[in-house]
Amino acid sequence: MPPALKPTTDLANRIAAVYPALSGAHRRVADFVLQNPLDSATMTIEGLAERSSTSTATVTRFVRNLDYAGYSEFRAALSSALKLAMAPVDGLADGRAAAGSTFATLVTALKDQAANLTEAISTLDEAICSQVIDALLRSHRVFIVGSGASHHVAAYLEEGLALYLEASVIFASSRVGPEHAIRHMMSSGQNDLVLAISMPRYSRGTVELTSLAKKHGAMVIAFTDAPTSPLARIADVTLFAPARNRLLPNSPSAMFALADALITAVARERPDAVEALRELSESLLWTFYQ
Repeated sequence: MPPALKPTTDLANRIAAVYPALSGAHRRVADFVLQNPLDSATMTIEGLAERSSTSTATVTRFVRNLDYAGYSEFRAALSSALKLAMAPVDGLADGRAAAGSTFATLVTALKDQAANLTEAISTLDEAICSQVIDALLRSHRVFIVGSGASHHVAAYLEEGLALYLEASVIFASSRVGPEHAIRHMMSSGQNDLVLAISMPRYSRGTVELTSLAKKHGAMVIAFTDAPTSPLARIADVTLFAPARNRLLPNSPSAMFALADALITAVARERPDAVEALRELSESLLWTFYQ
């Protein structure tokens, strides 16, 4: 079965935005494109109409519903979406074909992550960082949102911040189903804060949950890789950590380091952090191997 079009691409997001309002015929075109993007990218408008059991007029109206000027612009957007979706596959294939040892690949990957971390440090702004720490210390509840590779960064933030913040720290998008996360976001308000984490390929679910919390008045702080990230357009404040990897879709190493630094800064600013850590250490005294 051919791969479906990923929900992280602009074309897929446009289709998702209009899909509820589409007619039955337009939905047949949308469904065919989403499930058969490779075939659709090479088809004429007549071919797409035939394969989706519609007409050329229906395909034309569907394309215009997506705000494309015409079918050629739509096909160009579909080709771009496929290029984005296949980039990690092409990168891995090129990397495996390139000359060099396994050890050289390992060393190069570590150097790339060091470069990501250096760039993350260079983007930090003292005023913005202070604003983030102050907001965390003031908030009544802190909701954390992240999925995919970002899920692990989110879990790390939850564990660290729960120890040092007086606020309730809630991993809203934990792996218990979307309804659970939506209920959390709908309960958020002006005294709450959302920490949203997303790296390429960006999670549509994370973006939608974050947008929902923003509508309910919560402050949004984004952890993402670049200003072009969809989270950066939603967030009140954004902290950047590049996630580049030559062979894989992303790398969370710089994001983990940024999360660790945030927890460290919060611990330093909370007056009773030492006492909180002492209490935890005493309660866990006999669980450590000595």
